[in-house]
Amino acid sequence: MATHIHFIMQNNSGKRRVFHSILAILTGILILLWPDALYYILGSYLIATGVMSLIFRAPSFLVAVSIVTGIFIFFFPSFIPHFFAFFLLVIGLGSLLSGGFGLAVIPLLAAALLLAFPDIISIIVAAFLLLYGITSIVAMIQSRRKDEEIIEVY
Repeated sequence: MATHIHFIMQNNSGKRRVFHSILAILTGILILLWPDALYYILGSYLIATGVMSLIFRAPSFLVAVSIVTGIFIFFFPSFIPHFFAFFLLVIGLGSLLSGGFGLAVIPLLAAALLLAFPDIISIIVAAFLLLYGITSIVAMIQSRRKDEEIIEVY
């Protein structure tokens, strides 16, 4: 007689990561296609990220930082490198403090590049969003494979 034990995790973090990853990839592509509309696209991305984080009950600090940064980008487009670098620093430090060193490197590096090379902001932002979206999806697939092997016990 075989006993099957299944653990079902009820958590929105997986869905939230999928939405954030897809949104990041789409936004990166839009920025590459229309770099002149950077502040419209990036501001909308940040506000949408904040709203999605609110829906999925992410920490309120991250929601606020995302929405406020998006609004500031709409009102002060000439400061996009500084505002988005601040957003990336918050994301990178949050990842670093939560133990995700590998995922913290990408936003911290992108923030440094934005501040060092503000003239190529569209390329840096698009590259960051595409890299972030793709690496998040790859990390989810890898963790899902590991979780299936670990969580399903026969």
